[in-house]
Amino acid sequence: MAKPKRVVIDYGEFEVEVIVRPKGAKPGAKPAPEEAPEARPERAARGRMAVVLDQMLRIGSVLEPRVPEGTVIFEAVGVGLDREVRVSDRLVHVPVRDDFDIYMLVDRLADEFDKVLLFSGDKALVNDVRIRAAQKGHGNVVIHYMPPSEFSSRAHLIEEVLRRIRSA
Repeated sequence: MAKPKRVVIDYGEFEVEVIVRPKGAKPGAKPAPEEAPEARPERAARGRMAVVLDQMLRIGSVLEPRVPEGTVIFEAVGVGLDREVRVSDRLVHVPVRDDFDIYMLVDRLADEFDKVLLFSGDKALVNDVRIRAAQKGHGNVVIHYMPPSEFSSRAHLIEEVLRRIRSA
């Protein structure tokens, strides 16, 4: 029979601790010992909100110090990466070869975070992710179509992205 496990959910300034045990297990059973943080990489990635930036919007390092607490930015990087790289607690570079990798990233993050914001300048990608999220029942995915050509400057684009993140 499987042993009970302790699940810790990071919820911004709070942590929720839940003991999960198999059906029929006695309530007095001891939970599994706490794992070391490096043994739980998904725990380190959890937070209130995930922001996904497609390859057109390479502004993660500018946004990082300005986003609210509990926000993690996942910036799509096309070439040079073979796996995710955690640059800091708030910025992760993700290797992306095509739109399908973005779909898979959004699906994964929708299960891990309370809210997922996708910012993209690609209309086809935005429409496809919107349909895919609806099909999968991910009501916590919010998609923002933001083609860089519609903004007068890079600073204006960054200000608008920050405004939408803060209002989410």
